[in-house]
Amino acid sequence: MKKLLVLSICIIALLLPTVSFAAAPEFLGAEYVGTMTDLVDILNPDSFSTTTSNSVCVVSAAANEGTNVAIYMFDAATGMYRKINTFFNGVKFEDTAVGASGLYARQVLLKEGLNKILVYAQKNSGIQTVRLEVTLLSEAYVGNLKTFISSRLN
Repeated sequence: MKKLLVLSICIIALLLPTVSFAAAPEFLGAEYVGTMTDLVDILNPDSFSTTTSNSVCVVSAAANEGTNVAIYMFDAATGMYRKINTFFNGVKFEDTAVGASGLYARQVLLKEGLNKILVYAQKNSGIQTVRLEVTLLSEAYVGNLKTFISSRLN
């Protein structure tokens, strides 16, 4: 029984660094760039800088099966990108590995104004980062715009 316990502890100790290495870091510097440019193709938003009135942005991408993808939001207070974590029943999920479909999608809650988003993709030792800027218009601005347009059409 002791041998089994010691063996189990040794296996866990050997696997722990591998698991930690595969996970994307919690924070990335504002100027951080990856080592590759062909791991992930952003499908949505359709441009790297866009404006919306919807407070939820779906970031979707195409990547090879097994590519780990994480989404980060820029935190102006720290000057760093912070990983957006997903929790289900109180359990934190790590990065999402792209499955056989080759597709990845994640909802991102936007704050009013400019939202700087970083998509982090990793496969083996290769890393790619893609920066997106999504501006969320205020409800007041959208209302004023609708009023202006309808007054011009009437």
